Amino acid sequence: MKKTTVIVMAIALLSGCGKKAGQVALNNYQQYQDPYFNLRFSYPASWQVVAEPERIYVYSAPGVETKFYAYSAEGEDGAMLVVTYQKMDTVRNLDQIIHTRQNELSANGFDISEVKAQALGGIPGTQLHYSGVIDAKTRVEGLQVQAVKDSFLYSVRYEAFNKVFPACLTAFDTLLATIQLPTAKAKTSPADESKPSEETLVFENNFLKLIHPKNFGPEFPKPKPPAEFSMDVKGYRQDSNVHIDILPAKGLTLSKVVDQNAKLFKEQSRGNATVDGVPAVYINYSPMAGIQSRVYFVVKNDKVYRIILNYYAPMKANFLPAFEKVVASLSTK
Repeated sequence: MKKTTVIVMAIALLSGCGKKAGQVALNNYQQYQDPYFNLRFSYPASWQVVAEPERIYVYSAPGVETKFYAYSAEGEDGAMLVVTYQKMDTVRNLDQIIHTRQNELSANGFDISEVKAQALGGIPGTQLHYSGVIDAKTRVEGLQVQAVKDSFLYSVRYEAFNKVFPACLTAFDTLLATIQLPTAKAKTSPADESKPSEETLVFENNFLKLIHPKNFGPEFPKPKPPAEFSMDVKGYRQDSNVHIDILPAKGLTLSKVVDQNAKLFKEQSRGNATVDGVPAVYINYSPMAGIQSRVYFVVKNDKVYRIILNYYAPMKANFLPAFEKVVASLSTK
């Protein structure tokens, strides 16, 4: 069966449902926010996010994406949620869109068992329930909801193999109950878009809690060992962000951590601060022309919290105070 591009969002996804079907629990989820389009949803911290323009994939485990790409019988069973939003270039009503999607599914070997009304983000939508057999031991099942708002097509799709489908279904239900679609806003210039907003959002997972500008969204690059967790808070400008790594301290003191790491940065100056109630040291440096950076080192609960602020130097007055507020709000776990 051929993979078709659709939209999916993950909220409060389930930990472990790709390994032992039936042992499903909602826990430790975090929020994804598109900083440009202000589309928001939550997903489990243990699941893998792959973000593309106007499309976000969330997989239950590393490597699962290859199984879904070709609908293969090989590999471990898992689940997938995909989120996309697409500006429609032609005028089509929802019935026409659903009819087209039914034809696509049928052409790719799926059987459609149910078509019903289902709201998406508070607007009327339609849900399709479908399934397909890959071989005698492998079956894939899916749910997809599509809706139209402000000339954008939104679609939420959930797919899983075999017993993983019922085991992780609660995640899909939670998504539909909590999804927040964008609201129309006045046109702004790129310079305005890049400035951190005064309005803020709270991010929290099982590693930390912090507050960030509403028009900046959290992203989660794969940690580079020995880091256990990595996080970016990004907005319109890709050169201006907050990056956080959490590493094992292995009994090292703050001064020892700073001594070992200072050589990695072209230090211009340094200072002392307090982060999450404990002493911290920061180093100011410039990684490239036009960009200023500051790295904070914090040691707490035998963990090293390395917090890097990068900002476009001509807009220091906009970025640095907002990023310092992010650091000041940090609460470790």
